Amino acid sequence: MNPSQIKALLRKYTEIISTLRTEGVIKTSKVVADYGEWLVAQKLNLQLVDSPINKGFDALDNKGEKYEIKTRKETAWNSPKNFPVSAAKIQNADFLICVELDNDWNIKYILKIPSKEVKPNKHSKLAISKGLKSKYSIKV
Repeated sequence: MNPSQIKALLRKYTEIISTLRTEGVIKTSKVVADYGEWLVAQKLNLQLVDSPINKGFDALDNKGEKYEIKTRKETAWNSPKNFPVSAAKIQNADFLICVELDNDWNIKYILKIPSKEVKPNKHSKLAISKGLKSKYSIKV
């Protein structure tokens, strides 16, 4: 691939990101995280909070319950097994939502875990087990 082909692809990427920002789908440079938040808000009828740097939660439901949303996307060469979550980070949220997207940006699963049930490891990561999936998976 020559430099002009690379630049052409990067310009397309810039155009795509610009359109997604204009449409309110993404708000920061974290495309996967922002898309996951937007997608969950649409699927679960949540209101995203205005601040992209909000401490402890990303969305609210119609009862005022707070949701921290974490998203991982698999690629052709990698499938996520952990979500970065610290106990301190979710103490202000009522629920942790974990979303895994496949390589084509489709939802593989969504977990809705009460924050008091979240047990991150010493590296502030939550490993997604079959037990978590069977107990907290939600249909969308």
